[in-house]
Amino acid sequence: MKEYCVVMTTFENEQKAQPLIDTILEKKLAACVQVININSHYSWNNSICHDKEVLVLFKTKTALYESLQQIIMSGHPYETPEILQLPVLNGLQKYLKWIDEVTC
Repeated sequence: MKEYCVVMTTFENEQKAQPLIDTILEKKLAACVQVININSHYSWNNSICHDKEVLVLFKTKTALYESLQQIIMSGHPYETPEILQLPVLNGLQKYLKWIDEVTC
């Protein structure tokens, strides 16, 4: 069932993420996008950082990953954005069928 995946990235806030979210939905590269407020703790340029961010989760088909990544990279404000593809190992068939119906 590796036909589906969740792609995740982070942004400074939802306002920064919204234009990319809209573009991705308009291009039918994701069926659903969720935005979650998070606290991120990480090492960057030899410093320990603590920031509030939003985690953005895109529910999509594995075949669309490359196109989705290109759009995220083209408009992402971070120098090195987190872009991770997580395979869906199993899921409700009705939900997965919906992903097929609303994506290209």
